[in-house]
Amino acid sequence: MHNSHNEIMTGVTGVLLAGGKSRRMGSDKARIEVAGQTLFARSLALLQRYFPTVLIAGDRPDLARPEIPALPDIYPGSALGGLYTGLSTAATDWIFVAPCDMPYPDGRIVELLLQQRNGCDAVVPRTPGGYEPVFALYHKRCLPQMEAMLHRGQYQIYDFYQRIDVRYLDWHDMPDGWERSLLNINTREQLERIREEES
Repeated sequence: MHNSHNEIMTGVTGVLLAGGKSRRMGSDKARIEVAGQTLFARSLALLQRYFPTVLIAGDRPDLARPEIPALPDIYPGSALGGLYTGLSTAATDWIFVAPCDMPYPDGRIVELLLQQRNGCDAVVPRTPGGYEPVFALYHKRCLPQMEAMLHRGQYQIYDFYQRIDVRYLDWHDMPDGWERSLLNINTREQLERIREEES
């Protein structure tokens, strides 16, 4: 899948969010397989296609590799805490985050987000269903607001977005098929439906 025109983004670190509990699923989402490949492997391959350095945000030594450290969340239990872990650890100013529960993450959307990153604190997809905070770009400028909120036990991504300069990538500017690309698997029913489509 590596296209020669994909520049490797040296100023951005890829962060795989793996700190969630997969409560609704009842099992570890990262290890779920779709078409013979785990969701973790799918997201990792996408991040490695664009970013020279990839980190795992979450206490997952089982998923770590020598070149991909897993970092326990300083404030565990929320997406905002995972973003904070990735952003505070990364050596770059920017991070691109991806979750472990997207079966079809799309590089075209990654590229569109990357193109819009100048002059703002975050670039986030926005669809009729809401925001996609865990398939998005964040700058280190976000850290003070993240820290202030986490310190107070506030985890709402939407509250966080009120405090920073967010640029949205709207769904009508995304490539066809964006619904499939931004799909998250949260339940057994969703997983069964996807597996039926694959077979």
